Amino acid sequence: MELTMYDFERYIQKDRDDAHAEHMWDNKSESFYKRTEKKQKQFANDFVFHLIKDRQLLKEDSNVLDIGCGTGRHLSEFAAYTPYLTGIDISSKMLAYAQEKLRHIPQAKLIHGNWMDTFTTENQFDFVFACMTPAIASIDNIKRMCMISKKYCMLERTVYEKDSIEEEIEQLLGRKLFRLPHNDKNYVYGAWNILWLMGYYPEVLVDKQVRTTSHSIEDYMHGTTYNDEEKTAVMQLLNTKAQDGIITAKESLIKAIILWDTDDWKIVGRNSIKTLE
Repeated sequence: MELTMYDFERYIQKDRDDAHAEHMWDNKSESFYKRTEKKQKQFANDFVFHLIKDRQLLKEDSNVLDIGCGTGRHLSEFAAYTPYLTGIDISSKMLAYAQEKLRHIPQAKLIHGNWMDTFTTENQFDFVFACMTPAIASIDNIKRMCMISKKYCMLERTVYEKDSIEEEIEQLLGRKLFRLPHNDKNYVYGAWNILWLMGYYPEVLVDKQVRTTSHSIEDYMHGTTYNDEEKTAVMQLLNTKAQDGIITAKESLIKAIILWDTDDWKIVGRNSIKTLE
């Protein structure tokens, strides 16, 4: 039996947002900002930015949309190429941090709301980007990304992540720590197949990293819910690992980027995606 794109949609649907997402991300905004801001300088060396530079995906007048932009980490790096930046997120508290980062760029726009309700016009942007967001969780979402882009679309996902200290915490507690549901390689499998069956020619590029990282005790305590007994045990473990309040860990990380050119659709013709209509 020939598979359709709807057979692959289930791989990305489990990443759907829920009614409590805005509240959750508002609550996580401060700890997320503090944790990621420490890495912002080295963030500029991330694979995604090397790819953008090497492929010359952005020009001085490119209009960029970041779906689920969060605290503006990517937007602040995109600003090295173009000032015409738009970010949208469901968390107003995340956007407050992004506003501060982009305060020196008058052309930048930040929108609080649902991106599917906001962007409905064809060819609004030269580059549509989404990283680690549950906002891209259906065929309709992918179709809309393609529709509003004049040229390029990019999805970035962390598909594997391991931290040596977190592994020790899991062994201590006898359970797995919280992992974001979109850290799943099957998502990339599903999204790539959907795009292929729509008539595009998406590339998947993989970046593998093994590195030594430094975190504070607070970094490991934030973002995970512990009961009182667990909290005491984890704090004891972390204190034995820390030197002057800093813990060194070995981190393994694999990221996958799906990049496609919406001009491919013009080449293969409208019939290739007639099942979407």
